[in-house]
Amino acid sequence: MALVSLAQVNGALNLDLQGEAPDFTADERSAAILLKVKQAEDIVLDFIQPKPDPAWTAESVPGRVSAAIIIAVNCLLDDTEERLAMLSGLSGANVDPKNPIAALLWRLRDPSLA
Repeated sequence: MALVSLAQVNGALNLDLQGEAPDFTADERSAAILLKVKQAEDIVLDFIQPKPDPAWTAESVPGRVSAAIIIAVNCLLDDTEERLAMLSGLSGANVDPKNPIAALLWRLRDPSLA
């Protein structure tokens, strides 16, 4: 189950998807955006160490985590060098504290486990 819905991404990023929530089937971009949501969730959860136990649901995910996921979706959709650097900057030991995704998630991370 997704932690962030397509309706939340649509609203936050002003994508103007056609059709009705939650799946916007009338819009041909929906499947591609749902894939980006899944990828963004994987990126964000991979950064957070240790993994939440029990695993978060759409109802229990902290707001800063859902915000980070939406920012990551935006980076994947707008694949400019600057945006992709935000995502690649989440890997490795030298994470830029000015990275907005890292800034949202840092308190949920134990760097010794990453």
